[in-house]
Amino acid sequence: MINLIQRSFRTFITSFFSIIFVVTLAACGGGDGGGGGGVGADPPPTIDPDQSFSLSKFKSSTVGTVYSTELGGADSDGFVYGGSLSLANRAQIMLEGILVTPRDVILSITDGGVTVVVTGTSYVDIGGNFISFIIQTTGEICVPVTPDQLPDSVMVGDFGILSTLICNDDTMRERNWRVEDAGSGNINLIGNTVTKDLFNTLISFTDTTYTLDDGGNIVAYKGVVTHDSGYTLTLESL
Repeated sequence: MINLIQRSFRTFITSFFSIIFVVTLAACGGGDGGGGGGVGADPPPTIDPDQSFSLSKFKSSTVGTVYSTELGGADSDGFVYGGSLSLANRAQIMLEGILVTPRDVILSITDGGVTVVVTGTSYVDIGGNFISFIIQTTGEICVPVTPDQLPDSVMVGDFGILSTLICNDDTMRERNWRVEDAGSGNINLIGNTVTKDLFNTLISFTDTTYTLDDGGNIVAYKGVVTHDSGYTLTLESL
């Protein structure tokens, strides 16, 4: 079981970095991840269809803690887990001649006995474009075919496709995003990552959801990873 959990965590971490909005959160508005509960409920729509939500906080390079939350969840085998997620920006550095902001993530999960921790770092240039990321725990490195990013603002119903990632473990990751009404004046910003091998065979797919209020602050998080075997792991903010 622990090997499968570790595999799921690798997929989670990869999805954090491959969907750019997940790793470019602002230190000045991410909040502590608490108080919003999970994002499983579907309240009735409450948003003006013409209302725009700024993602400027997602694109900030401010140094410091970006987002931190306790996690709870379960897998398709019936096991229950606790854990935590932490994201932080570091001071800008030069990476292969490019000025970038490193964004670190620490994701942990425990069943009360065994704890698995995965760490990684993404790199975003001064224009906000996602350049690359590395998972220190595994040595995995992924780069987009073309550096890209989300728009500066979004509305309910917006969607798009991001550049495919090519990784040094002989996998590729196809990425897309969409915006849905979360009720109570909030939106769900959802990133989907499909991981395949170089023969285009499906390995896993992940949905990563951040619920944002009308100020662009994160009020909830949820991640669901499903492997080709049918095994599913779900984690969400508490």
